[in-house]
Amino acid sequence: MVLALFGSLAAFVAVVALFAWLGGTFRNPVEARLTGLAPAGPRVSLEAPFADRVFIPVVDGVVRAAVSLLPHSYVARVNRQLLSAGSPMSTQAFFTMVLLCGLLLPAGVAFLIIDLFGVGSALAVLFIIVSTPFGLLLPLFWLRRRVRLRKAAIWKRLSDAFDLVTVCVEAGLSLDAALRQVASKLRGPLGDELALTLRQVGMGRPRRAALEDMAQRVDLQEVTTFVNSVIQAEQLGTSLGRVLRAQSMSLRVHRRQKAEENARRAPIKMVFPLILFIMPTFFIVTLGPVIVHLIDFLQH
Repeated sequence: MVLALFGSLAAFVAVVALFAWLGGTFRNPVEARLTGLAPAGPRVSLEAPFADRVFIPVVDGVVRAAVSLLPHSYVARVNRQLLSAGSPMSTQAFFTMVLLCGLLLPAGVAFLIIDLFGVGSALAVLFIIVSTPFGLLLPLFWLRRRVRLRKAAIWKRLSDAFDLVTVCVEAGLSLDAALRQVASKLRGPLGDELALTLRQVGMGRPRRAALEDMAQRVDLQEVTTFVNSVIQAEQLGTSLGRVLRAQSMSLRVHRRQKAEENARRAPIKMVFPLILFIMPTFFIVTLGPVIVHLIDFLQH
């Protein structure tokens, strides 16, 4: 068991070092020349931990080489999903987590299977082949779940936020002041997004660009429609309060329609639990005594 552990660790370090060397060897000549002309970065002290001096730079180089081989559209889509999830980590850190999960999960499964069934077991190879894609896809599942939960939390507070913005604007406040009131009252992802947008506007960024970035981060059709309506109202000089009132009413109608749609889907979704769990129990309760009496009758 110990020899298998050390052998797997040595193989992992060798593969990581090979990828790092390949990443440095096949570098673009223009990038290599620019790197040589750039000033040297801070040197890592020899008193720093081993992870900071060796492990982290090697893993970072491997991840950069792997990301450079991926399609640009896929990396951009993952980046958008990270923004919609609230930016829990950078794109580089996410792909590092993907790489580590894709390596550590099969290694852990291999150690467990080898310890239970032996080194030459075909079951170990089968479990390693199955667990490797699962380890690579596990961070993607986590990211999609985080995006879905965050969008649901924002969707639940949208109608209240739009109503509050409409009331504040109709009371005489500017749009920035109304959004500031909403950001101070709301708790959750929507309040955080509004607060971030107001901070960007306060730092000198145009309000239109800040609102468009918020719509891109949230990635909800209702928020995009709201931002486009506000921008169009400011460009055309129409009444902002009237536009916000119309958007608030439209959102409430859409919310009621979605609730009715979910209510109509509920009977169809309840069929499968009824068939899988309730009907077998019903047959056991009703036919069980009959079968018991039938067995006793046949035995006699």
